[in-house]
This record gives sequence, C-alpha cells and structure tokens, in this order.
Amino acid sequence: MEFSFSKHINEIKLLIVKPAEFWEEQKETENSDKLWLSYLLPIVLAVALSVFIGEFFRRTDFFIQYPLVKAFGKVVLFVLQYFVSVFFTTALMKTFGAEKKIDVARKLVVYSMTPMLLVALVTNLFQFLYILDILGMYSFYLFWVGAKKLLTFPNNKEQSYILITIVVNFFVFSFLNVFLSELLKAFY
Repeated sequence: MEFSFSKHINEIKLLIVKPAEFWEEQKETENSDKLWLSYLLPIVLAVALSVFIGEFFRRTDFFIQYPLVKAFGKVVLFVLQYFVSVFFTTALMKTFGAEKKIDVARKLVVYSMTPMLLVALVTNLFQFLYILDILGMYSFYLFWVGAKKLLTFPNNKEQSYILITIVVNFFVFSFLNVFLSELLKAFY
C-alpha cells in the first residue's frame, strides 16, 4: 500500500475534470483490494479533521469531546457506506445479468464517493457554505459514467442497473447518516 499525495491529487483532478478518460484508465488496473485504504481512507480522515476543526471552533465552550465524537461518526459513516455500497453494487450486478465483479464495484463506489467527500471537507469547515452540498450530486454522474465504461449488460439493462444502484446507495447513505446522528445524540 503506497500513498503519494501528488498522485492522489492528480487522480482526483482527472476523475473530476475528465471522468470518461479516468474510467478508461481504470479498465486496465487490476487489484482494488486495498483501494479503500490507499485512496478512500486518507480523504475520509481529512473530512474527519475538517469536522473536528469546524465543530471545535463553532462551539462556545471549546470542549473537545463533542467534536471528537462527531469526527469519529463521520469516519464510521463513510467507511460503512463504502462496504455496504460495495455489497449492494456487486449484488445488483448479478440481478441485472452482468458478471459479478467485486473489483469493479469497489472502483465504482470509491471513486464515485470522491465529490461527496470533497464537498464535505469544505462544508464541515465552513458551515455557511452548506449550499455547496448540492455539488456532491456529481457523484451520481461519476458512477453513471464509470458503470457504462466498466460493465457490460445484456438486453439493455445497463440504464436500469445504474439507476437502481444509485437509488439504493443513496438510501443506504441516508439511513446510515440518520442512524449514526441519532446514535450520536443518544451518546452525547
């Protein structure tokens, strides 16, 4: 597992600016076992740091417990989102007649989460910019383009698969977000 900050930034730039070209490159890459550790986790930890800093300086009492718990909750949210989404993305492949490819599912989920994480990085630091959360919807487009490039479906089931998978993953994220925030309220 090798981490290079400049490689990471260039990969994110290519994904955001030229998604079709990025997904073409991803066709050639093989192993995605540690993708969540080498790509997703550094971004999630940066988001957690932004949550901590944003919550710490937003509070008048400057107690460290609540920002720490909230930052930990964000890490748990995004890591759970990754694993549950990979499960559903892979399971739905078989349902719609494609070959189950867990490597492809991992890539689709990890890279399509990037815009949402980048927006969260900014909006957790600066609460008044929450209107920018709408930019996280670009994740859906990235998933759409990636699925078209990386998967083949029989009988034009591709559009249905993509739409259903996006909806399922959106509801999973919504459920996890509500569940973890309620758990946080009960804990704190």
